[in-house]
Amino acid sequence: MSNIQLDIEWTDAASRKIEKLMPRNANKDAFLALPPVECLPMEGDVLFLGPTGKQQPFIVAERQYHHDGEADWTIILILDVPHETH
Repeated sequence: MSNIQLDIEWTDAASRKIEKLMPRNANKDAFLALPPVECLPMEGDVLFLGPTGKQQPFIVAERQYHHDGEADWTIILILDVPHETH
């Protein structure tokens, strides 16, 4: 059985945008819900993230796979903002 870990990384523009939507110190219980690993988005897919009613689009700019040894893997989604919002 594989052990798969998911990491999300942000471009600078996406980091600024998500920080405005979900400030780190505003709600300690804030989190982003993502689909299960077997349904993860691919490069070019758009995710709408943020608090209810204020979701904003983020594009999966890159999806990376890292083999961490044996059956251990890390999947990294690098999120960006649509180019018209840069």
